[in-house]
Amino acid sequence: DRSAFKGYQCGFLRHNLEVSKDYPNMLIFHIANAKAPDSFFDFPDYMRDCFKQLLDIAENEFKVSEIATGTWLNSVPKWLALFPEEWQANLQPPKTDVQWHYGFWGQFITARGTFNYKYGSILRKTGKLPFYPRFSHCSIQAMRMKIDEPDFGCQKAK
Repeated sequence: DRSAFKGYQCGFLRHNLEVSKDYPNMLIFHIANAKAPDSFFDFPDYMRDCFKQLLDIAENEFKVSEIATGTWLNSVPKWLALFPEEWQANLQPPKTDVQWHYGFWGQFITARGTFNYKYGSILRKTGKLPFYPRFSHCSIQAMRMKIDEPDFGCQKAK
């Protein structure tokens, strides 16, 4: 059932419908696994195409020069490897005031849409989430250069 991804304008990426007053030069985006039961990480060309579409919309429709997101994935090396150095440099400290949205709780859903027992076990044992969301941003220009690299999405986590 793909209806869960109806609002996702760019494959596995969904952008806000308005630019935030707090971040007037950034288009904020969100992530979902539109490739379930597989992982979107297994499809580098798909990820590249989705990011290209997001960047085009950000520049042409919203007239901004940066993209941004706050997600638990910003604490995961495999995700961070998709972004330019500028993204790493702009990473804010983790948000530990847990809230009720997928930016925190998405890590407990597997690619197949089932409960992630591995991360659930970590939470039960430690009382802490395995990953906390972090906000980051980068310029569209830097991201375009990154997604144009031949090995985009194939990099090993740093």
